[in-house]
Amino acid sequence: MTYAFTFDASACSGCKACQIACKDKNNLPTGVLWRRVFEVSGGSWTNIAADGARLGVWQTDVFAYNLSIACNHCVHPKCAGVCPTDAYIVRPDGIVYIDESKCMGCGYCAWACPYAAPKYNPDLRHMTKCNFCFDNLDAGLPPACVAACPMRVLDYKEVSDERTESNYQALWQKPAIEHPFPLPAFSRTEPHLAIKPHAAMHNGLAKAISNREETQTRSASRLSWQATPGRAQSKNFVSFVSFAVNGFDELPLVIFTLAAQTAAGMAVFSLFSGPLSLLTLAILGGLISLGGLASLLHLGTPLNAWRAVNHLKKSWLSREILMFGLFGGCWLVALVLPGMGKLPLALTGLGLVYSMAQVYRLRAAPAWNSWRTQAAFFLSAGVLGLTGVAFGTGMAEVWFPLWALLAVEAFLILLGDGPAHETACKIRAVCLALAVVGVGLLPVVPEAARMWLSFPIILLIFAEEALGRWLFYEMRQPAL
Repeated sequence: MTYAFTFDASACSGCKACQIACKDKNNLPTGVLWRRVFEVSGGSWTNIAADGARLGVWQTDVFAYNLSIACNHCVHPKCAGVCPTDAYIVRPDGIVYIDESKCMGCGYCAWACPYAAPKYNPDLRHMTKCNFCFDNLDAGLPPACVAACPMRVLDYKEVSDERTESNYQALWQKPAIEHPFPLPAFSRTEPHLAIKPHAAMHNGLAKAISNREETQTRSASRLSWQATPGRAQSKNFVSFVSFAVNGFDELPLVIFTLAAQTAAGMAVFSLFSGPLSLLTLAILGGLISLGGLASLLHLGTPLNAWRAVNHLKKSWLSREILMFGLFGGCWLVALVLPGMGKLPLALTGLGLVYSMAQVYRLRAAPAWNSWRTQAAFFLSAGVLGLTGVAFGTGMAEVWFPLWALLAVEAFLILLGDGPAHETACKIRAVCLALAVVGVGLLPVVPEAARMWLSFPIILLIFAEEALGRWLFYEMRQPAL
């Protein structure tokens, strides 16, 4: 048998008893919600006047309804597919739960789930989610949320049970484009959820979640995203600083990706020079060490990091971690056997950048799920790699390819979609423009002045890349 939740949206009062019962049974801390009740509203009021006179006659199409959502224990659970430690278990009855002894708290499953079901628990320091109260089911009892619903609009059933009323829509049998708002239209997971729709669900009017601040809390997790009114439109510097501080949730990933891509770029461009110098090897070793340390700081449970390559069959995060390990191993070979490790180091570096980009190609993150992610990561590797090589050969030796890559990067920024934050994007554009101009001036300035010009150029490049990567992480906006 396979279980599914059923929900009558036409009769839900929005009391949130199901949400509270779930939180109480599972002893969830502040800000962690396995079940959420979304308040959806829309419509407007229109004054109907005759001959231009305002007669006080109003017509309205205002509507509101509620939708209670937890983990849907999907037919194709994306969370289980991407988990690098293979901590997700799918029972024969379709219930999906986490083996908490394996979870390392990376939060990748939360990014991949179109319904934002997995939640980071800061007290336990690993991911948690609805488990359908399988302990209750095994004891012949309903899930806590179902038992608490006073209106009896939330229930569960066996998927094969034909007794469900015909006016319920089995979402696992319908394409996501036909699922009611606010469920994402891009999901392919086939959620085990049957909904009796509210009359307003398919009225064609614009809809919005009116309690977004309640359903997407940030205080519980460094991995979650909080919608703040005016966040994407804020323009003044004070709001930018506040925005930057909040964005430090992903600071370890910013450091890891930039350090690893710098090292990979240096490894590739070193193929076109002589043997790897001790200075270049030292820089590579420092970058690899910095990236590895930063990646561990991102985890809730670093002691489980050794399990990160358990899911190479399906998880791009497992493959990225494997490639990072191989890249570090090739660096050791190049350090111990000079002249032997350049090609393997460059090849594993390219593989690392590719697998790193694939990690972010998630349907649940539309802003990342495009060719621009690969382009941005490889361009960063090229720009930062050439900048790193310049420490050993001098900026004047690499000015033209560096200038060309910076110009391409600027072109892609101009082609980009709306920025995550206008002020931050402007600062990045200024840094990039100054770097392009500075690199272009290198061939014409006196040789004695090149060193003094190279130093601020390098700082501008690293500042621009760091800000760009921070903006990249801020682009992700969960559907729920």
